[in-house]
Amino acid sequence: MIVEIFTIEKGRIVDSLVVKNTLTNTGREYIAKIIGGLHTKPFKYIQIGTGTTYPTPDDTALENFYDEKEANVEVFTIEDKFEATVLDCSFSFTEDVEITEAGIFDDLQANSPNMLARVVFPARKMSSEKTLRIRWGIKVD
Repeated sequence: MIVEIFTIEKGRIVDSLVVKNTLTNTGREYIAKIIGGLHTKPFKYIQIGTGTTYPTPDDTALENFYDEKEANVEVFTIEDKFEATVLDCSFSFTEDVEITEAGIFDDLQANSPNMLARVVFPARKMSSEKTLRIRWGIKVD
Protein backbone atom coordinates (compact mmCIF):
# COMPACT_ATOMS: atom_id res chain seq x y z
CA MET A 1 0.00 0.00 0.00
CA ILE A 2 1.31 3.40 -1.00
CA VAL A 3 0.29 6.61 0.77
CA GLU A 4 0.48 9.98 -0.99
CA ILE A 5 0.41 12.99 1.33
CA PHE A 6 -0.13 16.49 -0.07
CA THR A 7 0.01 19.84 1.69
CA ILE A 8 -2.23 22.32 -0.14
CA GLU A 9 -2.19 26.08 0.36
CA LYS A 10 -4.41 28.51 -1.58
CA GLY A 11 -5.47 25.69 -3.89
CA ARG A 12 -1.91 24.70 -4.86
CA ILE A 13 0.18 21.71 -3.78
CA VAL A 14 3.14 23.16 -1.86
CA ASP A 15 4.55 19.88 -0.56
CA SER A 16 4.12 16.19 -1.32
CA LEU A 17 5.39 12.93 0.07
CA VAL A 18 4.98 9.25 -0.85
CA VAL A 19 5.44 6.64 1.87
CA LYS A 20 4.70 2.96 2.45
CA ASN A 21 2.52 1.85 5.32
CA THR A 22 2.48 -1.05 7.77
CA LEU A 23 -0.36 -3.55 7.47
CA THR A 24 -1.48 -4.46 10.99
CA ASN A 25 -2.14 -7.93 12.34
CA THR A 26 -5.73 -6.82 13.00
CA GLY A 27 -5.91 -5.67 9.38
CA ARG A 28 -4.78 -9.10 8.18
CA GLU A 29 -7.37 -10.75 10.41
CA TYR A 30 -10.20 -8.56 9.11
CA ILE A 31 -9.20 -9.02 5.46
CA ALA A 32 -9.65 -12.77 6.05
CA LYS A 33 -12.98 -12.15 7.82
CA ILE A 34 -14.23 -9.99 4.93
CA ILE A 35 -13.32 -12.71 2.42
CA GLY A 36 -15.16 -15.27 4.56
CA GLY A 37 -18.21 -13.03 5.00
CA LEU A 38 -17.64 -12.68 8.74
CA HIS A 39 -17.08 -8.89 8.69
CA THR A 40 -19.14 -6.49 6.61
CA LYS A 41 -17.85 -3.02 7.49
CA PRO A 42 -15.63 -1.51 4.79
CA PHE A 43 -12.33 0.09 5.77
CA LYS A 44 -13.15 3.60 4.53
CA TYR A 45 -12.15 5.97 7.33
CA ILE A 46 -8.81 7.75 7.55
CA GLN A 47 -7.59 9.06 10.88
CA ILE A 48 -4.67 11.46 11.29
CA GLY A 49 -2.59 12.13 14.37
CA THR A 50 0.56 13.53 15.90
CA GLY A 51 2.28 10.33 17.07
CA THR A 52 5.86 9.59 16.02
CA THR A 53 6.49 6.02 17.17
CA TYR A 54 7.38 3.83 14.21
CA PRO A 55 4.41 1.62 13.19
CA THR A 56 4.39 -2.11 13.92
CA PRO A 57 2.04 -4.93 12.89
CA ASP A 58 0.78 -5.03 16.51
CA ASP A 59 -0.61 -1.45 16.37
CA THR A 60 -4.36 -1.19 16.93
CA ALA A 61 -4.76 2.61 16.99
CA LEU A 62 -2.93 5.80 16.19
CA GLU A 63 -0.47 6.87 18.86
CA ASN A 64 -2.08 10.31 19.22
CA PHE A 65 -5.42 10.78 17.39
CA TYR A 66 -6.16 14.27 15.98
CA ASP A 67 -9.01 13.99 13.44
CA GLU A 68 -10.82 11.58 11.12
CA LYS A 69 -12.83 11.58 7.91
CA GLU A 70 -14.76 9.13 5.78
CA ALA A 71 -12.71 8.84 2.60
CA ASN A 72 -13.93 8.92 -0.97
CA VAL A 73 -13.30 5.42 -2.32
CA GLU A 74 -12.50 4.72 -5.97
CA VAL A 75 -11.61 1.51 -7.77
CA PHE A 76 -9.20 1.85 -10.67
CA THR A 77 -9.03 -0.58 -13.56
CA ILE A 78 -6.78 -0.86 -16.60
CA GLU A 79 -8.24 -2.65 -19.61
CA ASP A 80 -11.12 -3.93 -17.44
CA LYS A 81 -8.74 -5.48 -14.91
CA PHE A 82 -8.63 -4.42 -11.25
CA GLU A 83 -5.63 -2.24 -10.52
CA ALA A 84 -6.17 -0.62 -7.11
CA THR A 85 -8.61 0.80 -4.59
CA VAL A 86 -7.83 4.36 -3.51
CA LEU A 87 -9.08 6.08 -0.37
CA ASP A 88 -8.88 9.86 -0.74
CA CYS A 89 -9.74 12.61 1.74
CA SER A 90 -8.73 16.11 2.77
CA PHE A 91 -8.44 17.63 6.23
CA SER A 92 -8.80 21.30 7.15
CA PHE A 93 -7.38 22.89 10.30
CA THR A 94 -8.32 25.67 12.71
CA GLU A 95 -4.97 25.74 14.53
CA ASP A 96 -1.27 25.17 13.96
CA VAL A 97 -0.45 21.48 14.31
CA GLU A 98 2.18 19.03 13.04
CA ILE A 99 0.56 15.90 11.58
CA THR A 100 2.85 12.87 11.60
CA GLU A 101 0.71 9.74 11.33
CA ALA A 102 -2.35 8.29 9.62
CA GLY A 103 -4.32 5.06 9.60
CA ILE A 104 -7.17 3.28 7.80
CA PHE A 105 -10.12 2.14 9.94
CA ASP A 106 -13.50 0.43 9.54
CA ASP A 107 -15.44 2.94 11.67
CA LEU A 108 -15.22 6.23 13.53
CA GLN A 109 -12.96 6.48 16.58
CA ALA A 110 -15.93 6.76 18.97
CA ASN A 111 -17.04 3.26 17.88
CA SER A 112 -13.74 1.44 18.71
CA PRO A 113 -12.79 0.69 15.08
CA ASN A 114 -10.38 -1.91 13.72
CA MET A 115 -7.20 -0.57 12.10
CA LEU A 116 -6.12 -1.96 8.73
CA ALA A 117 -2.87 -0.05 8.30
CA ARG A 118 -0.78 2.76 9.82
CA VAL A 119 1.90 5.08 8.54
CA VAL A 120 4.24 7.56 10.26
CA PHE A 121 5.87 10.32 8.22
CA PRO A 122 7.92 13.51 8.64
CA ALA A 123 5.87 16.30 10.22
CA ARG A 124 3.50 18.20 7.96
CA LYS A 125 3.16 21.68 9.48
CA MET A 126 -0.51 22.54 9.11
CA SER A 127 -2.44 25.75 9.81
CA SER A 128 -5.81 27.29 9.05
CA GLU A 129 -4.49 28.30 5.60
CA LYS A 130 -3.49 24.73 4.69
CA THR A 131 -5.24 21.49 3.77
CA LEU A 132 -3.79 18.00 4.15
CA ARG A 133 -4.83 15.53 1.44
CA ILE A 134 -4.20 11.83 1.86
CA ARG A 135 -4.52 9.33 -1.02
CA TRP A 136 -4.07 5.74 0.13
CA GLY A 137 -3.65 3.18 -2.65
CA ILE A 138 -4.46 -0.45 -1.91
CA LYS A 139 -3.39 -3.06 -4.43
CA VAL A 140 -3.74 -6.82 -4.00
CA ASP A 141 -1.01 -8.73 -5.82
